[in-house]
Amino acid sequence: MKFLILTIIYFSFLSSLGAQTNHIHSSKLQKVSLQLHWKYQFEFAGFIAAKEKGFYRDAGLDVEIKEYQNGMNVVDEVLSHRADYGVYNSSILLEYLKGKPIVLLASFFKRSALVLITQPYIHSPKDLVGKKVMSSLVDDFTLNFKPYLDGYGVNIKDIQMVNQTYRVDEFANAEVDAMTAFVSDQPYKLDKLGIKYNILNPSDDNLFVLQEELFTSADEVRKHPQRVCAFKEASIKGWEYALSHKKEIIQIIHKKYAPQLDIDTLEYEAQAINKLILPFIYDIGSIDRNFLNKQMHLFKKNFHTGKGKTLDDFIIKPKINRLDLTQEEQKYIEINKQIPLCINYDFFPIDSFHDGKHVGIMADIFHLISNETGLEFIPIASKSEKDLYEHLKEKKCKLLSVVATNNVYFATIKPTSPFSATSFTLLSRLDKSFIDNPMSLKGKLLIVQKESFKKYLNYLYPYLNIEVEDNKNIMVQKVLDGRAYAIASIDEQADYFIDKYGYGKLKINGFLEKNKLLKGSIGVQKDEPVLYSIIQKALNNIPKQKIESIQNSWRLTRYHERVDYSLLWIVLGVVGVIFLLMMYYQRKLKYFNKALEQRVAQKTKELQKANELLEYKVQKKVQELIKKDEILTSQSKQAVMGEMISMIAHQWRQPLNTITLQVSNLQLKYMMGEEIQKEALMQTLEEISNTIVYLSETIDDFKTYFHPDKTPENIALESLLNKTVKFILPRLKSNKIELKIECGPSLHVSVYINELIQVLLNILNNAIDAYEGKKNVNDRIIKITCKQDDTTVKISITDRAGGIKDEYLAKLFEPYFSTKGKNGTGLGLYMSKMIIEKQFGGTISVETSKLSTTFTVTIPKEIQKK
Repeated sequence: MKFLILTIIYFSFLSSLGAQTNHIHSSKLQKVSLQLHWKYQFEFAGFIAAKEKGFYRDAGLDVEIKEYQNGMNVVDEVLSHRADYGVYNSSILLEYLKGKPIVLLASFFKRSALVLITQPYIHSPKDLVGKKVMSSLVDDFTLNFKPYLDGYGVNIKDIQMVNQTYRVDEFANAEVDAMTAFVSDQPYKLDKLGIKYNILNPSDDNLFVLQEELFTSADEVRKHPQRVCAFKEASIKGWEYALSHKKEIIQIIHKKYAPQLDIDTLEYEAQAINKLILPFIYDIGSIDRNFLNKQMHLFKKNFHTGKGKTLDDFIIKPKINRLDLTQEEQKYIEINKQIPLCINYDFFPIDSFHDGKHVGIMADIFHLISNETGLEFIPIASKSEKDLYEHLKEKKCKLLSVVATNNVYFATIKPTSPFSATSFTLLSRLDKSFIDNPMSLKGKLLIVQKESFKKYLNYLYPYLNIEVEDNKNIMVQKVLDGRAYAIASIDEQADYFIDKYGYGKLKINGFLEKNKLLKGSIGVQKDEPVLYSIIQKALNNIPKQKIESIQNSWRLTRYHERVDYSLLWIVLGVVGVIFLLMMYYQRKLKYFNKALEQRVAQKTKELQKANELLEYKVQKKVQELIKKDEILTSQSKQAVMGEMISMIAHQWRQPLNTITLQVSNLQLKYMMGEEIQKEALMQTLEEISNTIVYLSETIDDFKTYFHPDKTPENIALESLLNKTVKFILPRLKSNKIELKIECGPSLHVSVYINELIQVLLNILNNAIDAYEGKKNVNDRIIKITCKQDDTTVKISITDRAGGIKDEYLAKLFEPYFSTKGKNGTGLGLYMSKMIIEKQFGGTISVETSKLSTTFTVTIPKEIQKK
């Protein structure tokens, strides 16, 4: 009994001690509150995730998230200190211009969330004249929609305003002609009720009013700067988590915050919010100063307020001491605000001085360092490598923009830890073959631009004959004249070399030692130890992915002097043809079945939005890859720079053909007087919609192709093959080819689904191509078989179109080799091999005879996440 009593007392003591410990830990957290501008829903998922996943707690904050109450003014709640932080729309900029001490911390939505939902008979803002529009205050409506209405010559005074009830009932009962609504949830409510409507969206006219702005008072920033920064960063982290774990956060919101909202509603809103934030295009929470400037001038003009005001006090200043700087380092920054920075001579796009400005990869990196430290870097240009050496020797610069980590040439410089690594690319004449073994360069002359490059390459390859020439024109001329075999250039410079000095004459034909990369650092004068420590801390604080993103953007964008928009016009032309065909088809269908009019209009609008998004993505990629596009257009198979554009085009060709064929079939039936059944129509529209989704997914696949966070998915192999075959059925039918699939339903694999589909489509399209033009082949069959063992799966695709010539087999998987003449890009099998080997860890092989050809893809049953 005594033992039992002692045990109870002991555990009671432990429980009491644990409770006291938790209370002590909780008491260390700073209590703050966040006032939302609406009810709990997925619109505020990032803040809820930051609280529920402990991001606020890790930042030392105990955050209360307050739901909006009717009649509440969010700005007044923050300025009166009833809340420390607030979420509101562009009204905070107007309030700032009126003199209220507000500071913007982060901006989350990049497109307008507020739209006008109208009755079906309203198709344009012009149709709103004399109609009833349900909205909040006239000032709010003016703030959000006046520029949009002005574009159509509509005066707000000509619209009959009705007080907003924040319900859809009045609209559903046709008591109002239109209402302001959030695109993230209210259209879904109308869809569930079966109510037909149109949407007038200012974003369609490139007019945006922000709806998810995180702000605080100037007093909070002044008194608690560290807390403000901690709250902002934790909120952004919460949004990053919420957008990548939507289902988890939806469950949390439903169970803990808004049980009245069903899961389907929250899932719809989550997808809509993702399209408003655009996390793959913009940094989450980033502030677009240019946009705010335009909006500020518009507000000053429309509301006659804020004269003399700028954005300087409105946007939060970069946090200076998040690097955990010592007092000595902080004092150094206060005394030495401007740091002279030596720029490497003629090193574009890595490092360059152009039109009085520092430009290139290093310029962008130093911009990040400036944001981290508050230092301003004053660029000092050099006329030659020798001139640069003298500047450093005479201490005219405290920093050297970029230097090899193992540098011995600049004696006064101490390199930081490496932040990047690169390899050398070989540039040769167009008639030279691809170099895959450095030993084949023995006895050939290579040219480099810097002496340090020669020493480095001779260290790796003592047998190479290398010459230094700092004049790029002379380097290129020696290669073109045959006096040298190739130029060995830093990889980031290769495209620029070709475009600026050897456009249409040079190509990339090999790489040197990608396993022993040349590492890059920032050089700091040895007598500047405090500056060295500051720069090193700043580099350590910049995410590696951010630096890689900068490098990739310059690698793809390069130096714009010649711009070839041919691919863009081709894509726009195809999209335009599709759009015109759909419009023509829609008009014809009205005479057959009036009841289908609204359905067709809705599908057409969805296609238009998909086309707009596709156009935006393509335009962005074209801008980044413009130089690679030029070389692909002018040199066909010879240019490596156009590889990505060609891959995308290769994947789009068949889906676009499929859309055209399906639309043409419907048009032909109509012209021949055949009755178009509703079921056939709906099936065709669904197939067109699915094909467009595939086009969009293909863009995402290429964008995330080397992304480290891709996750394999488990799928029945039979289902995956059926999904693949869907895209080539029109071609199979038009070529009268029979497809046989021998694959058991029990066979499952864990793979990157879209990438495997791309590989299979490449092989199947090649098999179909092989039958074209061969009328003497009667047995037109393509056979797909699947086999498995304990660890691998083999997928074999066999055609009977006569086999492949022996002289083609050795080059079949090489880039830009094609057996189709001008009709082929030479990238399909090269890309397929790259995907299977690098992404799946598998193999792809081919066997051929005079009668048939078999491609075999061997992959592991389960692909491990990379």
